[in-house]
Amino acid sequence: MGNGILCSSAAGGKENSMYFDANDFAARLQTLRKAQGMTQEELAEALNVSLEHLSKMERGKRKPSIDLIVAMACYFHVSTDYLLMGKDHDKVDSRTKLLDVVAQLAEIAKSL
Repeated sequence: MGNGILCSSAAGGKENSMYFDANDFAARLQTLRKAQGMTQEELAEALNVSLEHLSKMERGKRKPSIDLIVAMACYFHVSTDYLLMGKDHDKVDSRTKLLDVVAQLAEIAKSL
């Protein structure tokens, strides 16, 4: 991955494919903005940043500060994990719950 920073897994310290990629972040930010029907100017004003700063973030040329990431997460009602890494914990949790239900149904089917 070109513009990324590698993280170690918390479980066992094994290498993981968890990277912050400025270009992926840029795409997520632009998608969220457009889904709200906002211009760059409107979002820049809402986040209290310059248009130039927002434009560079949406092109992957500038990385946001931690404070700005938190502000974006609050503004768009998404997690910071989603903004930074593309991880949608709601979907992961739903998938885990669904797999648990499937396993329970398989056990019930065996007992019939």
